Amino acid sequence: MADQSPARTAVARSSAPRALTVAGTLAAVLLAACGTPSATPPDGGNGSPTPAGSASGGPSQDPGSPGPGSTTPVTPGRSVTAANLLTTEEIYLDPAYQTAVETPEGVGRPTNESYVCLPADGLASLGATAMVTRNFGYKVTDSELDPYPKSPLKNQPIIYTQALQFADATAATAAREKYASWIKACPNTLVQKGYSVDTGQSLKEKAIRVDGGKANAGMVAYVKPGATNAELLYWESAGVTQIKDRLMFTVSLSWGEDSPGTFDDSDGDFINPQLILIEESGIALAR
Repeated sequence: MADQSPARTAVARSSAPRALTVAGTLAAVLLAACGTPSATPPDGGNGSPTPAGSASGGPSQDPGSPGPGSTTPVTPGRSVTAANLLTTEEIYLDPAYQTAVETPEGVGRPTNESYVCLPADGLASLGATAMVTRNFGYKVTDSELDPYPKSPLKNQPIIYTQALQFADATAATAAREKYASWIKACPNTLVQKGYSVDTGQSLKEKAIRVDGGKANAGMVAYVKPGATNAELLYWESAGVTQIKDRLMFTVSLSWGEDSPGTFDDSDGDFINPQLILIEESGIALAR
């Protein structure tokens, strides 16, 4: 899929937001798979995270009520909800032939594999207290203008997003730096897995400006193991945005011969869609 990153001055917003899709059970799978006590608990399936300690989604103690034998109320911590997720209104695609749609739960990569370079216990190892997620695909609005009608990304997510809550800003910073290290190591990680990586067209991990916080992003251009046409690359960018004690992970995929753009926004022309995702993530996390 070409040109998923139109110039900032030429992007078009999609139609009204679709219903929320939250992959709430995935964190429980991570807990079961890697046995990490501090792994991300699931949400309750409606954009509101299930309290820690209730991984099955069953009854749990109200976090605002006193504990056993205690007379002092427990102050509930902050959490992420559906309000902190991106919607189709914030997803920018080529308005000439695409519009963003929300993809149903269970379509595409599972959350613990949302980024091609996540380690096996990646998200679970970060120690988030809650997580909500929403993914996006695209609908072709003009087939005659679609440059890649046989794209393997059709009817699949091309953007994966997860909003995560942490106990405090220090924990969130440590998690952001860890995710950024996975982005930085991604080209070498893929080579070790048998992928062919075009380092000349990949973008190295770098710090990205974001109002009120910090962010990092990188992009890798690769061909999957066993592929016969090295000219048709996957272009996969990943971003991590931090606003205080919250993070947003954003993964953007495209496929074809054309680069989706760069991280150089000095002239505001043909910028990588990851920069827009990071900008919108900062706004969403601050809500």
